[in-house]
Amino acid sequence: MNEMTTSRGDEQLSDLRDVLLNADPACESDDAELFTGPDLFEPEPDDVREAREAKAKALCAECPARATCLAYALAVVPEAGVWAGLTVEELRDLREVAA
Repeated sequence: MNEMTTSRGDEQLSDLRDVLLNADPACESDDAELFTGPDLFEPEPDDVREAREAKAKALCAECPARATCLAYALAVVPEAGVWAGLTVEELRDLREVAA
């Protein structure tokens, strides 16, 4: 990949992020941890994680930015969190099916 392609890709990703942030995403709430979970040094039991993710997914289902969030998540390949109503594992599965 040449420098021009990389810059163009970075610009497209930046534009997509801007569209996402301007679409009033539900995850811009006061409870960001709902979508990301606790920090890496704080263990989260499976049942607590599943309940948190279910709550985040419910908010995503009503989010006006969901389609843009999905496009952004597929582009950036996040390592944690709930994006567009999908966990990172579900996003990985979606990418594999699409490949």
